[in-house]
Amino acid sequence: MGSKNRVMILAATVLYLSLHFPSQTEAGAELVSKVCKHSQNYESCVQTLTSDPQTLSAPNGKAIAEKALEIARKESVDTSDFFTGLAHTNPASKSVLEQCASNFKEAVQFLNLSGLEGGTASLDVHYALDDAESCESVMSSGRVQIDSAAARIQKWTTVYDAAQATVVFLEN
Repeated sequence: MGSKNRVMILAATVLYLSLHFPSQTEAGAELVSKVCKHSQNYESCVQTLTSDPQTLSAPNGKAIAEKALEIARKESVDTSDFFTGLAHTNPASKSVLEQCASNFKEAVQFLNLSGLEGGTASLDVHYALDDAESCESVMSSGRVQIDSAAARIQKWTTVYDAAQATVVFLEN
């Protein structure tokens, strides 16, 4: 067989495989779509999960959940730091804002899959939402109305929702 024939056979084989087997990215996008059907906001969930390119190359739902929870933990730390900074620039609301910073710092410990084997992972992750709601409650009762704080909580909630969806997906 001549070298031209070998090249043609190789090219045909590569073309056949690429057309008949989805790429890892396509498989990841399909998995993200299935996961996000469990979220409160499908489009925001997809956007959150695909914001990290590693999510699309995740081999399974558990890997996507681990990545989503990592994103949510980072967002919790960033939100805690945001409230700490806000407390320094708003002395009249300092105690309320420090409480919010503490709530989001605490939320980090609940964003994991440790309860997966016992079937409590979604409940564990839900405790992080309780911390965010506690912050909103403290702000409301303290009559603290700061637009940037409300926007930051909403951003955190969007990321949380995607992480929660991955856990629910795994438990179902």
